Amino acid sequence: METPVSTSVSIESGIPVEIGRIDKELGKLWESSGDTKTRASLINLVVYTENEAALAADNEVLASVAGRHPCRAILILGNPSAPVAQAKAWISAHCHLLGKDKRQICSEQITFRLDGDAANALPNIVFSHLDSDLPLCLWWKAEFPEPLDEKLWAWVDRLIFDSSSWQNPHHQFSIIRHISSPGRSAAVLCDLNWTRLHAWRFALASQFDNASAFPHLSHVESLSLRCALGSRISALLLLGWIAGRLKWLLDAENETFTAANDRVIPFLIEEIPGPSLSLISIKSQNAQFELKLAEGSDFFESTIQTPGIPEIRQILPAPRGRLEDTLLAELSRAGRHALYTESLEVILPLLKH
Repeated sequence: METPVSTSVSIESGIPVEIGRIDKELGKLWESSGDTKTRASLINLVVYTENEAALAADNEVLASVAGRHPCRAILILGNPSAPVAQAKAWISAHCHLLGKDKRQICSEQITFRLDGDAANALPNIVFSHLDSDLPLCLWWKAEFPEPLDEKLWAWVDRLIFDSSSWQNPHHQFSIIRHISSPGRSAAVLCDLNWTRLHAWRFALASQFDNASAFPHLSHVESLSLRCALGSRISALLLLGWIAGRLKWLLDAENETFTAANDRVIPFLIEEIPGPSLSLISIKSQNAQFELKLAEGSDFFESTIQTPGIPEIRQILPAPRGRLEDTLLAELSRAGRHALYTESLEVILPLLKH
C-alpha cells in the first residue's frame, strides 16, 4: 500500500528557481535525497489554470494523482491580463512509500506563473520541460482561447477538460471540435464531465439487462432528468448517449426525439438544488424505469416497474465525487471516446438555446 510522504505545496513553498536552470536544480534535488528516493514517471501531465484561488487545491490533486500514477507534473498559472510581463518557476516533489519498504517513489513537479505577455510563451514553456518522449496529457482548466495556438494542440496526446464549468458551452464545444478535426490534432478528447457519467450509464444500461425490461426500450414515451443548477450539460450528455444508442433523431426546437417508428418522445430537464445529477426517469407505454441519487450518497436507487412482475428495487454503485478519482479514471483509460463524440453531436443544437 502506498503511503504519502509529502503533500502538495503552494507556489510560495516550492523551491524558487530560474527558468533556465530548472533541469539542473531538479538534478540537485534528487542528488540531495540520497538513495532513499526513486524518481518515476509514466506521463507528462500539464495543468493550465487561470484561477489562482484554486491553486492549492490543484496541488493537492496532483499530489494524489502522483501517488497512483507517477508523472512529470507541470502546473501553469496563467494571467494574460496582467499589466507587467513576468515569468517565475518553482520545483517540488511528491513522494510516496511503497508498503513497508523505506524507498520512496517520487514524481517531480514544476510550477510556473506567467503574467501578461509571458503567457504567450506557454507552448515554449511546455515543450522545453517535458519528460523525454512520454505521452503529453494536457488538462486545460480555463476557457479555450481564440485564436488557437496550433503548435500546442498538435503535440497533445490526451486533452482533458471539464465542460461542466463552461460559461458558453456551445462556443467552447465548437473550439474543441476544431482542435480535434482531422489533420489538426490527434488528441483524444477527455471531458471529465463525461467521465463522471460512467456510473450513470452503467447503472442505466444494467436496468435493461433484465429480460422483462429490454423490450420496453422500443416503446419509450418520455424522459425526464433532474440536475443541479448550472449542471444542464451533464444531463444533456447523458440524454445524448441514450438517444445515440437508440438511434433517435433530435428536434431541438420542440425538445423532442423521434424514434425509428416515427414515435415522438418528449424530454424534460429540471434544474433544482442537489447533486450534479439526481434523477433520470424513463416511461414507456406501460412501464417505468428510474435511477435516483441522493446528495452525498455513494449509491443509486434503481426502480423498475413492468406489468405482471413485482416492482424491482436495487442499490447500485454511484460515482465518487472526488476530482482526483475522476482524473485518475481518465488517465487510466486508453483509446478514444467514440460514444462521447456521438453523444455530443446529438445534443449540440440544444446548447444554442
